[in-house]
Amino acid sequence: MLRVLIIDDEAPARRYLCRLLEAAPGILIEGEAATLEDGRRMIRDHRPDALFLDIALNSGTGFDLLEGLEPAPAVVFVTAHDDYATRPFDVRSIDYLLKPVSPDRLRQTLARLRPHASRYLATRTRTGTRLVKIHELSLIEAQGDYVRLCRAAHASELIHMTLKRLAAQLPSPPFCAVSRSVILNLDHISHLANKPGARAEVSFSGRVPPIVLGRAASLRLRRAMAQRPMLAS
Repeated sequence: MLRVLIIDDEAPARRYLCRLLEAAPGILIEGEAATLEDGRRMIRDHRPDALFLDIALNSGTGFDLLEGLEPAPAVVFVTAHDDYATRPFDVRSIDYLLKPVSPDRLRQTLARLRPHASRYLATRTRTGTRLVKIHELSLIEAQGDYVRLCRAAHASELIHMTLKRLAAQLPSPPFCAVSRSVILNLDHISHLANKPGARAEVSFSGRVPPIVLGRAASLRLRRAMAQRPMLAS
C-alpha cells in the first residue's frame, strides 16, 4: 500500500487529483493540505510514503516545504507552470506532472513510486507518532475504538485506529482479514489445530498467544493458506 499526501492550495486541483488516485489500486490518500504549515504538520503526523506537491503555493513554494525535511518522503511535483521543469530533479524528486494531470501520465508516475511503498505502520501514541515494522505484526484485533497489535518479539499494544483504516496499509498477502475484527499475518502462522464446531486454533511463531477462530473465519483462513505449505493439524 502506497500512502500519499496531496499538498496544493487550489481545492479543485486537489479534488481532481484525489479522484485519479482513488481510482488507482494500492493507493491510500492520508490527507490533503493547502498551506506549508498544514503540509508540514500532516507529514509529521502521517509519515507518508510520497507527496504530490504543488510548486507555487500562496504561502511559499513546494521547495520551501522540503527544506530540512528528514527523512523526506518521495516527491512528485505537480504544477501548471513548465518553467520549473528542471529544478524538481535538483531536489531528487521522483517525477514532475503538469496540470491538468493526465490519467495515463499518472499511471507512469505511480509505477515509479510503488517501490517506495511503506514498510512501516505509523501509529499514534500519547507521546507522538511511532513507526512499527509491518513485517513484525502477527495478529491484529479490533477492540472497540482501538486496535490491538501483536508482534512476534514484543508485547501487544493498543492504538487508536479503525481496523478498516489499518488494513488499507497492509500488504495482502501475507496479511489476511479472516473476519471483521481479526487480521492475521500468514507468514507468522506455525500451526493450525482443529477444534469442535469446525473452528481452528491458530498458533504463531514468537511470543504471540494462540487464538481460536470461529467457523467462518477458520474457513477463510484455510482458503488463504491453500497455496502455502501444508501445516500439521
